[in-house]
Amino acid sequence: RLRIRVASQKVKMLQRSARLGVRMTWRRRFSSAPPRKFNLAVVGNGRMGKLRMQDIRADPRCTLSHVVEPNAALALRAERDHSPARGAAELRTVLADPSVDAVWISAPTASHLDLISRVAASGKHVAVEKPVAGSLGDVRAAYAAAEEHGVRLLCSFQRRFDDGYRELREAVVRGEIGTVRSVAAVFRDHPVPPVAFLKEGGDIFHDLAVHDVDYICDLLGEYPETVMAAGSSLSTELREANVADQASVWLQFRGGLVAFLDLSRGSSYGYDQRMEVFGTKGRLQVRNRPKTSVVRSTERGVTHAPYEHSFPERFREAYRRELSHFLDVLEAEAGRPAGGSVVPAVTRMQAQMATVLAEAARLSAEAGVPITVGPVDRINFENVDYCHHTKC
Repeated sequence: RLRIRVASQKVKMLQRSARLGVRMTWRRRFSSAPPRKFNLAVVGNGRMGKLRMQDIRADPRCTLSHVVEPNAALALRAERDHSPARGAAELRTVLADPSVDAVWISAPTASHLDLISRVAASGKHVAVEKPVAGSLGDVRAAYAAAEEHGVRLLCSFQRRFDDGYRELREAVVRGEIGTVRSVAAVFRDHPVPPVAFLKEGGDIFHDLAVHDVDYICDLLGEYPETVMAAGSSLSTELREANVADQASVWLQFRGGLVAFLDLSRGSSYGYDQRMEVFGTKGRLQVRNRPKTSVVRSTERGVTHAPYEHSFPERFREAYRRELSHFLDVLEAEAGRPAGGSVVPAVTRMQAQMATVLAEAARLSAEAGVPITVGPVDRINFENVDYCHHTKC
């Protein structure tokens, strides 16, 4: 009887252990703690920097850890405004913090290469506002730094993440309008940026045209062979500084397809962003988005709300999706997704070509002649002064 009782107790203990093991396995498999949030720092406290900070704070997958602002007083104010984020007057403070996973650069273009190189050398991933850098050579150097240190570099082109622009691209890819014959884009800025900004880094081709150039080339899956542009300014001060505040750009593709860009810094009626693609079976359009969807029809006519004020309002959701995409990239790098990988939406070649074509347009406007660009497979990216010649 004693032996039977002892054996019975052993069976019960084994049964309890088995049940406990099942519970522990279930807990490990299905009740694990949520993954750690990514810590992101933002460099730059201007309009884009503030917009990025808001989105990072609102996204459940990340935390705003630092705001880098060289002006100590502004850094302290940013710390108060975005607590618990810490203000930092020096980037090295962020780079020395092992808890920071990535840095979003929203600083002036002239500083991009230095910032990207330093962030990459610290082993942290990078996102940067377009353009990646101010010249083709600097763009190449930025990607080389990211590759050398094994980090991801994302260039921000917000049209890639806008609902309307994405739907238009998908419709073209599906062949809804047949063979594309022409593309027309309108980019009229609002409000007019300060003259100081335009003189220092507001080149209309690299700052405005580059958005639609990137989108059109991605839409068509090819690059133009010839670029022609013209620009002028209504401001005496800008004319003296050789800076255009209105311009037109023609992109000639293989087979005769032409894309036309109408650019202006001075839209009095709101932020004007439109795109039309014409094909053998129809056309597709992205129209302006009013502030509200209300349309008033009275004896005095039909009216709707004004257009969005500027880019933070018009592309608000696109910027949020862009951040979400960057977090997907970080998760893939951290090995969190179950299989597969996520790479930055804008490739190294696309970032380079956006700069090449913007510079070709600037040169064409300056010299008053068409610039031959292609074919792409013959472009010498090893020549850092590539776009300083009359033939790109």
